[in-house]
Amino acid sequence: MSERPRAGEVAFYAAVLAVAGTLAVLSLRRDSAIFDEGAHLSAAWSHLALGDYRMSPDHPPLVKDVAALPLLFMDVHMPPADPSWTLRRTHEFGRRLLFRWNDGQRLLIASRCAILVLGGVLAVAVALSARRRWGAAAGALALLLCAFSPDVLAHARLVTTDLGAALFIFLAVLAAERLALRPGAARLVVAGVAVGAAFAAKFSALVLVPVLLLLAAHLAWTRRVPLARLALALGVMAALALATIWAAYGFRARFTPDPVVNASFDWRKLEPEPGLVRGAVRAAHAVHALPDPYLYGFLRFFRHSEARPSFLLGRRSDHGFWYFFPVTFALKTPLALIALLALGLLVRASPAVPRAGPFVWVPVAVFALLTLTRGINIGHRHLLPAYPFLFVLAARSAAWAAERMRAGARLPAAAVALLSAWMVAGTVRIHPHYLAYFNEAAGGPAMGYRRLVDSSLDWGQDLIRLREWAEGHGVAELKLSYFGTALPEYYGVPAQLLPGYMPPVPRRTVREIHRGDIVAVSATNLQGVYLEKESQPLMEKLRGLTPLAEVGYSILVYRVDFDWTIPPAGSAEAGSSDLPAEPQGEIDREQ
Repeated sequence: MSERPRAGEVAFYAAVLAVAGTLAVLSLRRDSAIFDEGAHLSAAWSHLALGDYRMSPDHPPLVKDVAALPLLFMDVHMPPADPSWTLRRTHEFGRRLLFRWNDGQRLLIASRCAILVLGGVLAVAVALSARRRWGAAAGALALLLCAFSPDVLAHARLVTTDLGAALFIFLAVLAAERLALRPGAARLVVAGVAVGAAFAAKFSALVLVPVLLLLAAHLAWTRRVPLARLALALGVMAALALATIWAAYGFRARFTPDPVVNASFDWRKLEPEPGLVRGAVRAAHAVHALPDPYLYGFLRFFRHSEARPSFLLGRRSDHGFWYFFPVTFALKTPLALIALLALGLLVRASPAVPRAGPFVWVPVAVFALLTLTRGINIGHRHLLPAYPFLFVLAARSAAWAAERMRAGARLPAAAVALLSAWMVAGTVRIHPHYLAYFNEAAGGPAMGYRRLVDSSLDWGQDLIRLREWAEGHGVAELKLSYFGTALPEYYGVPAQLLPGYMPPVPRRTVREIHRGDIVAVSATNLQGVYLEKESQPLMEKLRGLTPLAEVGYSILVYRVDFDWTIPPAGSAEAGSSDLPAEPQGEIDREQ
């Protein structure tokens, strides 16, 4: 296949990216700060502006720092002696940086646009990968599927690590494939750097270890590549990846130039039981094989990989569901994409339409197997790294349709075109609520809160829309149980806060509801996933009512016809001080 797209293809690529990018920009401007954005963006700003990695070391810095690049050209204020900074209170520091010292929405819009650029790179990489395999028609379809994927659009507009991780994992596998097709020093360097970028983006890049080992075994078995040569290539890639991780930290070994802050990190509390992981991290720490914040973050990742509360199809579990991700895939993947994927997998192979090779299906298979063993069921977004490979697989259907059209059969091309139009129409129809997308078989977004919550639907993104709803309906005051870290008052929401899940805990909440009150509840709180037990009976009663409105599909509004008092909770006043402690057991939203 030709490596260089023709002028018409370039124009099509540009048009698709322009339309999808416009939809993304229009929607990101009206999303309030989601759960993780304050922590991510404030930490990344301190990386770039101060050379300090004390905040939120739980995640590697690469994608966060890309998001924070625009902030270097903006006037960002921070009192250097503020206790949220000196005491390393991540969520409180993020809240103050965004909503007390600066215009947080302005900072977020600029940073989200930086992540959106990564989304465009991902769409082009997917398109070129499919085009190289099966030609121009496959490349065009792959671009369309990626650019108008509700999952890609949802996360390409947010300051989180999910989209960046999907991009760099995909690029790492593509680079490894190019190296396998034509070995050379330059391609080896590119592959090593790409793998390192994936590991510097998110710890879930660990999936690349079994993927690359399986692909190396495939090369040894089918192409008789000597094991010594494969081992050497993998070793060089590992060394280059290590250097890339160091570069992502600016080649700084410590958290911060402040030795007192460095000493405040208690590694022992995070260490797992004696075994391989503990021994490897201790050895790496002793010889400074990796930056301290990276190793510390890995320990946090390993610790928080344990099961935690989750919700699926009306049921709550403290241990997760083994079938969580297959179900979320069925609920949140567009049916048109599933149909195109089935076509891409099942149509007969021919010289013009060969089967997808192992560099496409092995990552999908490994990822699918790993998700069945994960106890962290907090978001469909954890499947995002698999989707670029699925877009490529689905694009094979376009190559088959083009081949059949050359033979005089028009029906396959019409079917692929109709499915593509259905995919695009479904995504445009959900605008601007991409995070709340559910397919037709799931009942659509209006039924979403009955199927999934947390980051699959409700990430705290609808405060602006709640304010607009209140203004439009003449509501001067409401009571709000909010799931998120943003400040409702910053967004002008006329609310008294009920108990919710808002780390750090708000200083003041109300615990009484009176007949006639307007009560707004985040979907995650409504299903009681992380809520205090004293608030659970109220949520159960509200679930039996018909909502007055669904704001952005993530906040449900009720006019209550009863009086209710939530009993005092032992932790209810934990946030009464000006600087609440962040508990050791706080749930990490971004794993």
